[in-house]
Amino acid sequence: MNDVSDVRAMLVESATRLFADQVNAKMLDAAKQDGWSAALWKIAEDAQLPLVSIAEEAGGAGGSLSDLAAVVRIAGRYAAPIPLAETAIAGWMLASSGLKIPTGPLTLAPVHGEKITARKNGARWNLSGEMKRVPWARITGHIVVLAAGPDGDIVACVESSQCKITAGQNLAFEPRDDVVLDNVAVAASLAAPAADGVNHATLRERGALMRSLAMAGALERALELAVRYATERSQFGRKIGQFQAIQQELARCAGEVAAAVAAALSAAGAMERGQNAMFAVAAAKIRTAQAAHEGALIAHQVHGAIGVTDEYALHHSTLRLWAWREEFGNEAAWAMELGRAMCAAGADRLWPALTSD
Repeated sequence: MNDVSDVRAMLVESATRLFADQVNAKMLDAAKQDGWSAALWKIAEDAQLPLVSIAEEAGGAGGSLSDLAAVVRIAGRYAAPIPLAETAIAGWMLASSGLKIPTGPLTLAPVHGEKITARKNGARWNLSGEMKRVPWARITGHIVVLAAGPDGDIVACVESSQCKITAGQNLAFEPRDDVVLDNVAVAASLAAPAADGVNHATLRERGALMRSLAMAGALERALELAVRYATERSQFGRKIGQFQAIQQELARCAGEVAAAVAAALSAAGAMERGQNAMFAVAAAKIRTAQAAHEGALIAHQVHGAIGVTDEYALHHSTLRLWAWREEFGNEAAWAMELGRAMCAAGADRLWPALTSD
């Protein structure tokens, strides 16, 4: 095992232990009401997990995108109620543009077609616009915005307290809030021209990648719970896992999980290398979303009625699967985008795109 693999193995072990020790039913139930777990955030932030892929000189842990991918997958597996992926992307936006990353949880605005405008006003920028379904907006200290300035896009770090926030939530009770910026003033030190590679398309790709990785983790957890239940639950004098029909469904679920994990990790690697990132991310979001549909269905079928109760752990994973598949573009949207890109590239580029690393 090389040095990079050794370090990542230690990171995975540490993150798994952290979330396994801290996340429990009481925390997840409380997060439904509170929107998140401040205690878990503090522990994860102290461990530098949200900024694991940010360079040390910018305030991060100096890891890679693949390191972040491993952490997000684990967080998804434990349904960690914190804005880990959002903080990672927002931190990347700030660090790439030469801005300081503030402490505390961060978020960014997903791309829904809204436009934020920025106007220079002396030593400040004034931002105006509306953003729909911003993840975790009401519990974060800052929202990192990509705004349209007079000479190109700028990255701005906006204090959440300066915004009008209307609370909302997704199916998993995670905050998804509408945010209005009404001539909000941002100091020049908190805004800068967007760096090369920081644009609406790459933000959407990174968001879709993070959701794909989180879904892969949640699918692993759903399969784990289904297998455990099948080995414990008896019917007609036998463990239900001994029935061929149940074994077949669990095997099918395992196949969906394996495909989702492979697609998500492959996309992370492609983005890290800068090779066919859009193609890989589109494929990952499509495949993990399809696996989320099939995997959640099978897991609930194996569990029967108990699987839909609030008291049982399965719903924490499956509700997130159903919610996350719609965020940063669902499978239909990404399939259309992938098809348009392939048509534009021409028939001669199809096979190389399918077979390239």
